[in-house]
Amino acid sequence: MNDLNSPGTPSPTSSSEVAELRSTCDALVAQTQTLQVVLLLVVGALCLFFWREAGFNGAQATQMQPQVTQISQAIAQLEKQGGSMEKQLQSLQAAALHLAEYGKTHPDYAQILAKYGIVIQPAAPAATAAPAAKPASPATPLKK
Repeated sequence: MNDLNSPGTPSPTSSSEVAELRSTCDALVAQTQTLQVVLLLVVGALCLFFWREAGFNGAQATQMQPQVTQISQAIAQLEKQGGSMEKQLQSLQAAALHLAEYGKTHPDYAQILAKYGIVIQPAAPAATAAPAAKPASPATPLKK
């Protein structure tokens, strides 16, 4: 039997339809090739752009190297000190205590101490001298 007239098989077409299908297929092949060339150009341009950016960033990294080294050395020095925040706090508290002592002998200086929250405490017995190392709380200074 002849299967040419079965529903799954296309019927014979005329030569003009075949020519039209071939020309459409050739046009699609040409478009595909054009798109491939354009895509190749875009990819090449992107590669060139990223290559130049990598070169610029490498040059900037080379220029920044001295600053990075200096910061690394400063961080290493701070880490060597260990507990430096506590030491700094203690030294600031000691300085505030010295300023308060100076304010006791110079009454004009008491206004400046009050402005920055350093309170002048009256002379206390030697047994209570340890609590004086606490941070000063902002309060009004004693008037004479």
